[in-house]
This record gives sequence, structure tokens and C-alpha cells, in this order.
Amino acid sequence: MSTLRRLQNDLSGEWGPTLRLAGPVMLGYVGMMLMGIVDTLLVGSLGSAAVGAVGVGTSVFGVAFLFGLGLLLGVDRQVAVAVGADRPDDVARAYTHGVGLAVVVSLPLIAVLLMVADRLTELRVDPALVPLASAWIKVGAWSLLPALVFTALRQSLQALGDTRAATAIMLAANLVNGFFNVALIHGRFGMPALGIAGSAWATVLARVFTVVLLLAWSFTRGPDLSRWDRRFHWPTLRELLRLGGPAGVQLVFEGGVFSLATLLCARLGPTAAAAHNVALQVASFTFMIPLGVSAAGSVRVGNALGREDLRGAARAGWSAVVLGATFMALSGVMLLAASHLIVTAFGLDAPAQALARSLLLCAALFQLFDGCQVTLSGVLRGSGDTVASMVANLVGHWFVGLPVGYSLAFFAGLGAVGLWVGLATGLGTVALSLLLLWRRRIGRIVRGEIVAVPAEGH
Repeated sequence: MSTLRRLQNDLSGEWGPTLRLAGPVMLGYVGMMLMGIVDTLLVGSLGSAAVGAVGVGTSVFGVAFLFGLGLLLGVDRQVAVAVGADRPDDVARAYTHGVGLAVVVSLPLIAVLLMVADRLTELRVDPALVPLASAWIKVGAWSLLPALVFTALRQSLQALGDTRAATAIMLAANLVNGFFNVALIHGRFGMPALGIAGSAWATVLARVFTVVLLLAWSFTRGPDLSRWDRRFHWPTLRELLRLGGPAGVQLVFEGGVFSLATLLCARLGPTAAAAHNVALQVASFTFMIPLGVSAAGSVRVGNALGREDLRGAARAGWSAVVLGATFMALSGVMLLAASHLIVTAFGLDAPAQALARSLLLCAALFQLFDGCQVTLSGVLRGSGDTVASMVANLVGHWFVGLPVGYSLAFFAGLGAVGLWVGLATGLGTVALSLLLLWRRRIGRIVRGEIVAVPAEGH
């Protein structure tokens, strides 16, 4: 008992700083989710085909965005370490190289999206959706550039302890997005009626709004760019790619298995597809809390390592894991208790409601695993390791969870419920693997067996 009390005392002092950093980040992620929800709601007036087309378009866009996002996840760790080590030159270098990487990586990804827009038929998209989805992608693809630059800026600022600006700007962008959706879909306020392409243009304009405002803010409140010598610095970019490359692949592995589950549920009929979409939206919303804690944990671990406070890095990491797990355990209880009320709010028919409640029960069971795996990925990234998360997600989701889910759904006859049991199995495998890997890595760092901080200027 005394050991547990001592552990609680060690971690309790870390919870306040972690929550203060994580809170605005959570709101920012919620703001990102709301933009997609608003797009879907407002194109509903164009008919169900338009809603489906937006779903196809945002799914295709999402794969490219997740890969770009992953590449930039090393920015906050690199800035955080430089801040902790009081190396302003390295802070400026990481900031500028992160923004440059966002610009460079967005260009080929946009080219790929434009190519995919003309090949949707080859992906077996319903012919009724192809022209609409293609129109959305050909416009929406251009929002990837401001989206990734905004991400790089946000990662840098949150490593400096500034999370409120990006959050406020993202929430304000929802108003911009909503206004231009209304104006450009149906041609109001003197603007042309562009239909589904108008919704895509609204997304582009909203994301340009976010990046312009955050750039202006970072020039006045961000890192001191006078410390940057304006020369390309390969060691900085190499470190960003070392961290971000595996993180980008990891996000594709993790997000891809849920996208594939969506396609498999669509094969089971409209009732399964509708129930799956509702349950996934609810699960994605609760996921925003540990995602914010994960980002905060990454920054605080990096800060501590930069200060050469190895035990402080361990405390910061474990406190983030405990917070993420606690939040999601409570979320699981909420889903168990309120599944009926939650599902009723979406207005599904009786069979879909019953199935959605069953899927929410599966979601309730994997909430704890989901909270653990995402915060563990964050603290591992803060310690300089993103390969572990990539491998764990590949094995856990694609070699364990997906085969289990597919077998239960299509061979055991459990349908969508079987798929969600598979998702839960995959998340549990990933969480357990990352827990063991984090425990081993942070132990080796504390014992001095691993040097987790690059030398100055590298």
C-alpha cells in the first residue's frame, strides 16, 4: 500500500501541468472534427448521394492527411527538447524546418489525391457517387497544404507551451467554414452556387484562414527566428524524418484499419453501415481526450529530457498514461450507461438503433485500451521512439485484430459486432505491446543505457 501511495504522490504533481497543456489541445482536435461534421450536415440538402460523396472524398483525403500529420509529429518533440535544453538556435531550426517539410510533403500528396480523383471507378466506388466525390477531391485536395502548415505551426507552438492560440483559431475556423458552406453550396450572399464543390471550397478557405492567423501569431509570439541562420540543416531534417516517418506509417496503419472496417460493414447492408458510422463517430469523439493528453505527454517528456531530468521524464510519461487511461475508463462507463440515449439522438430506425447500441458496448470495452495506446504512443514519441508504435499498430491491428474481426463477422456470422470485437482485440494488443515497450525504454533511459537527446545542433 505504501508503494502505491508513493507512486500516487510522485505522479500527482505532474497531472496539473499535463492537463493545462492538454486541455486546449483537446479543444483544437474537437474543432477539427466539427469541420467535417458541418460539411456533412450542410451538403445533406443536396441529397444522400452528396452526403455519401463527401464521405468518400474525406476518407480519401484523410489517408493523405494522416500520413502528412505523422511526418510532422516529430516537430513538437524536437522543439520541446531544444526548449528544455535552453537552445534557442535549435528551436528556430526545428520550427522553420518543420514548416518547410509541411510545404514540401504536401505537394506530392496533393498530386496523388488529384490522380485518385480521376480513378474512383477503379476503386469500385458506386457510379452514382463518382462524379460528386471526384469534384470534392479535386478542390478539397488543395486544403492539404494549409492543413499541414497549420499542423507544423501548432506542433511548434504547443512545444513552447502555447496551445490556446491554435485552439481558438481552429474553433473560429468552424464559423468561416459554416458561412462559406451555406454561401457556396446554394449560391447565397451574392456568391455562385457550386454544389458539392462549394463545400470543398469552404474547407479550403477555412484552412487558409487558420494558417494565415497562426502564422501571424507565431511571428509575434513564437520562437525567436533571428536565431535561425537561414541555412538548410540536414541533421534537423533527418531527425524530423526519423521521428515522423514511422509516425506517419503508424497513423495510416491505425486509421486504415477503421476505414477498412467501414468498407466491410458496408458489405453487410445499410443497417450495419449506419450503425457502424454512428458508433464510430461516438468513439472518435471520446478519443479526442486521450489524443490531447498524448500530445501533452510527448511535449513534457521531451522538455524533461532536454533538461536532463531523466526521472522527471519518467514521471511525466507515466502521469500522461494514467490520465489517458482514467479518462477513457470513465468514458467506457458512460457509454455503457447512456448508449440508448446516445443512439436515439441520431434518429436511426429500430434495427439500426439496436445494432448501434451493441457496437457502443464493444466501444465501451475498448475505451481503456484506446486511451492507453494513444498516450503511450505520445510519450514514446517524446522519448524519441516512433518505430515501436508503428510496429505495434501494424501487428496489433492488421495481423491480430483484423483477422479476428473478419473471421467473427463473416465466418462466425456475428456481422458488425464481430468486426468491432476484432477492433477491440487489435487495440488491446497494441496497448499491451506499447506498455511493455514504454516500461522497458524509460527504464533504460533512467539508468543511462540510452541517450535520448541529440547533441546541440543535431
